[in-house]
Amino acid sequence: MRVAILADIHGNLPACEAVLDDITKSVAPDYIVAAGDLALRGAHPRETVELLFSKCHALIMGNTDAYLAGNYLGGAYRERDHWKTELLRWTRDQLGDALLHQLGQMPFSLRYTPRKGQDLFICHANPRNLEESLDPTLDDHAVRRFFTHLDAAACAFGHLHFPYRRRVGRMLIADVASAGIPRDGDLRPAYGVFTFTPKGWRVQIRRVRYPVRKATQALTARRVPGGPLLIHKLVEARYRHHNALMEAARRHSGLPPPGPVLRPPPGAGGARPVLAAPFENSPPPEVDPSTLPLDMDGTVTGASPLPPDALNDLDG
Repeated sequence: MRVAILADIHGNLPACEAVLDDITKSVAPDYIVAAGDLALRGAHPRETVELLFSKCHALIMGNTDAYLAGNYLGGAYRERDHWKTELLRWTRDQLGDALLHQLGQMPFSLRYTPRKGQDLFICHANPRNLEESLDPTLDDHAVRRFFTHLDAAACAFGHLHFPYRRRVGRMLIADVASAGIPRDGDLRPAYGVFTFTPKGWRVQIRRVRYPVRKATQALTARRVPGGPLLIHKLVEARYRHHNALMEAARRHSGLPPPGPVLRPPPGAGGARPVLAAPFENSPPPEVDPSTLPLDMDGTVTGASPLPPDALNDLDG
């Protein structure tokens, strides 16, 4: 059994199309699952949701889907005068009543059972709720409390927009997001492929190219509320504590830390090795979306952090 899972698409239609195209051409899974946060924050919420409902075998609810459907509100979406409230209203208008009703009816989670005792459990943020993120920097004790009563061999989730995998006891867990707004320093959309083998579940995180500038231009052209901030988030592609997240993710994946020594260039003879520059704590320069090539798929190294009140992605 093979299950492709994309999460946190957030109305980014060009990214969603690229991911689904890669799934069809390169993965050929038995099932395609959209694991929540389908529409809010993008320029094409309706088109994205319609595409996902037409291509996916199953869809589950994310926190921003619950906000849109009126199930409850979280974070700044509860504040009357915040720009996110205007974004919520605009997105609801774009979706219409029928799609909003469909979003509100999506389940919290689902399972695939290739063999007894080998369930793959899929949820949006964690097995207990839609809001708390499974940050890779959490210690084993903090993570285990989310999985204490979960009977499964593997768990796929999103919400953090930072793909990584780790073990919780014998359970394989993986953040497969984000297919719309990655936050791990790489502009390319991410999604996960879980494959059941004779040795149990295995997971692969895949990245795809897509026209980033097309997505940023659409946010401006369609006058999406909060457009400049949404564009900044999209091209910034990282959190303020990026280095700590990366180090923890590498550790859980069994990868060694980046080496501090660089090889001398060819022809340098017996030159001494060059020490790599340490991580800088000062913010790098601003990224101008208009300078991005149409098929941009590289790693973002320059973008100044937003003010603290605009940095919380977890409420959408």
